[in-house]
Amino acid sequence: MGLIARALEMEGIATTLTSWNAGRTRVTAPPRATFTRLDRGATLGAPHDSAQQRRVLEATLALLAQDAPINPVNLKEGMGD
Repeated sequence: MGLIARALEMEGIATTLTSWNAGRTRVTAPPRATFTRLDRGATLGAPHDSAQQRRVLEATLALLAQDAPINPVNLKEGMGD
C-alpha cells in the first residue's frame, strides 16, 4: 500500500494509511502512516470497539493536515483503552 500511496502523492492526491505491521510497511516508505500494535485484521481497533476504531481513524486522518513526507506515527496500543 505504501508504494501506491507514494504514486498517488506524486499525482497530487494526499494519502495516509495505518498498519499493524510497521516493519513491512516502513520498507515501502508511505508519505504518511500510523502504526498500531493491534491484532492482524484489526488494524483500526478491536471488533465492536467503535470508540477505539474512531480514535485510530481520526489519528490517521489527522496526518493529512501535514505536508508529506513525515515520519510514521506509532499509536499506543488501544489508545487509552
